[in-house]
Amino acid sequence: MMSHSQKLQKISKFIVSLCGIGYFPGFPGTIASLVIAVGAFALTSYIEINWLIDVEMFLLFLLLGLIPGAQLVKNQNIKDPSWFVMDEAAGMWLSMLFLPKDNIWVVIVAFAMFRVFDIWKPWLIRKAEKVPGATGIMLDDVVAGIASWVISFIVWKTLM
Repeated sequence: MMSHSQKLQKISKFIVSLCGIGYFPGFPGTIASLVIAVGAFALTSYIEINWLIDVEMFLLFLLLGLIPGAQLVKNQNIKDPSWFVMDEAAGMWLSMLFLPKDNIWVVIVAFAMFRVFDIWKPWLIRKAEKVPGATGIMLDDVVAGIASWVISFIVWKTLM
C-alpha cells in the first residue's frame, strides 16, 4: 500500500509530466510543446481565447510546474529530468501569449522559435536555468518563451 507521500509524488509526477507526455521516448520537451501549440490552435475552434483566458492559461501551466515541482525537488532531489515538461507547456503558451492562435503560421513560428531558444539556451536563458529548484526548472523556459514571443510578434506584425 502506498503512503500519502508516495501518492502525492506520483500525482506530482503525473502533473509535471503533462499527463505522462514527458515519458514519451525521444524528445519529450518537443512533444509537449507541440501538444500545447496544437491544443491552442484547436481550442480556438471552440472558444475565443481573449486576453484573460490567455493569461490564465499561462499562469495555470506556470503554477502546475512550480507547486508540484517544488514538492518533487524537495522530496526527490530532482534537478531537471526529461519527463518534467510542464516548463515547456508554460514556455510554449507564453510564446503565443496575446498572439492569434487561430493563425496556423503564427503558431508554427511561435513553436519553432520556442524550440530553438529552449534547445540553444543563449546567455540569459542558460543563466535562468542555473536558478535552483523548481523555479529554475520553470524559469529558463519562461525566458525562452519571452524571447520566442518577441520574434513571433515581430514576424506576425511585419509578415502576416
